[in-house]
Amino acid sequence: MNSSTRYLSLLSVLVVLVKGSPVPSALSELMTSGWTSGEELGTDGETGAPPKWEQIIKMLVHEVTTLRNQQFVEEFQKPVEEMSSFSQHQVPSTPPHLSKSLCSTSNKEACLQEISRGLQVYQLLLQHIKAEYPQSTLVPSVTQQTTVLIGLVKDQMKAAEVVEDMSASERKRVLGEVPTGTEWERKTSVHAILRELRNFLVDTKRALRRMGKSGKDFQ
Repeated sequence: MNSSTRYLSLLSVLVVLVKGSPVPSALSELMTSGWTSGEELGTDGETGAPPKWEQIIKMLVHEVTTLRNQQFVEEFQKPVEEMSSFSQHQVPSTPPHLSKSLCSTSNKEACLQEISRGLQVYQLLLQHIKAEYPQSTLVPSVTQQTTVLIGLVKDQMKAAEVVEDMSASERKRVLGEVPTGTEWERKTSVHAILRELRNFLVDTKRALRRMGKSGKDFQ
């Protein structure tokens, strides 16, 4: 099969998946297509059952990566190898990458606060993606697993340090910063949110693992 035929075949599979129609073999095909890394699939050489938070993050990273790739191929008619050309598209309200200095020090609570606050923002931004792709079967799953992860993070925080839910004004500001004026802006906003959410999840996994290695175990 030449490269053009292979690309068209993948495109037809992804179009069906983004629209929300069930294709039982599609997920397994994506998992072996080279679009996801060994870290995302949990093939990092470790033995034994990982903690619940790590299982959730691995699932989230895989689903977010799959959704990001599907949306990119369908909407922009380009292969995933050209995704870097869209790096200039940003959504101002997406949380910054986790601070390595903050999450590598002894201040566990500050790191967990940053993780919790960031996940809450992304949970809200997923509403924009749901509005753009109401038939997607992946968006509800990502939203649900994000809620579970927020709960796991909050459970590890001291009661006085738990990050409060966003106020109505904060929620309005976050959603108001998503560019939605044109169809192009809406589609590139979805891509930017998924890209940055994936980065945030990978940062979170690394931060929580560092806590475990330093004796501040996160169960």
